[in-house]
Amino acid sequence: MNVFQLLMMKNETMYLTEDTAVSSAMDKLRASGYTAVPVIREDGSYAGTVSEGDFLWAFLDGRDEDTEGQSLPLKTIVRTDRNPAVKIDVDLAQLFAEALNQNFVPVVDDRNMFIGIVTRKKVLSFFMDKLKEIT
Repeated sequence: MNVFQLLMMKNETMYLTEDTAVSSAMDKLRASGYTAVPVIREDGSYAGTVSEGDFLWAFLDGRDEDTEGQSLPLKTIVRTDRNPAVKIDVDLAQLFAEALNQNFVPVVDDRNMFIGIVTRKKVLSFFMDKLKEIT
């Protein structure tokens, strides 16, 4: 089994860039209906994940705008310690373990370039199909 069979490619995935203004990023997240999305750097590498809660805390803590009222870049609030990415050659056990703790698993290549995500739903569906095969 190869992770490519479960992968939603970057061009099919909602993601934000870390230089996007916090206010603009929040609008895009809200319009998408997702609760969290991957964030990538200008060079295409995976930077982390941003969630609805990150925007809430940024607004409450005043970290969404600079002293002149300009919206700060998303990189000021992105969480790098959550939703760790896996390499494209990850084994299924590790992918499953990551999917237990997060709604999606970001996937990167050997250069840490973001190539897409695997959703928890996709992982669970895969294992349900395997379970049906053996029963």
